[in-house]
Parts: sequence; structure tokens; C-alpha cells
Amino acid sequence: MSTTTAGGEESHPFENPMYRYAVGISGAAILAFIAIFYFEGLIRYVLLVFAALDAVLVPKFLEWSIEAENEG
Repeated sequence: MSTTTAGGEESHPFENPMYRYAVGISGAAILAFIAIFYFEGLIRYVLLVFAALDAVLVPKFLEWSIEAENEG
């Protein structure tokens, strides 16, 4: 899943912050859609909290994974 840059180096797609945030927000959007249209009551709010956490934390986890991969 690596791409080649103009200099001939291979880079990982997660190095691009836009890609990391797109992954987090798309997962959060799916969770929010399911919560709003298929559930009601407390479980809806729990899923919406998970969606918010997904949008915020997934890009950070992906950034940490790239940093760990570059160190090792």
C-alpha cells in the first residue's frame, strides 16, 4: 500500500494528514448514520460518543503508527 513520491522514495498513505483524518471521519460518519437511523434511546447516544471518539482518536493512532514504523 505504499506509493512512490517524485524523488523515487516509497511513502505510506498514512503519512498524509488528510488521509488519516479522512479515515477517522468516514468511520465516524458511518457510526453516526447507524446510530441516528437504526437505534434510539441510550444506545444511540453511546454510538454517537463512539463516533466522536473515532473521528478524534483514529487519526492520532495512525500518526503514532507511522512514527513507530519510521523509528524501527
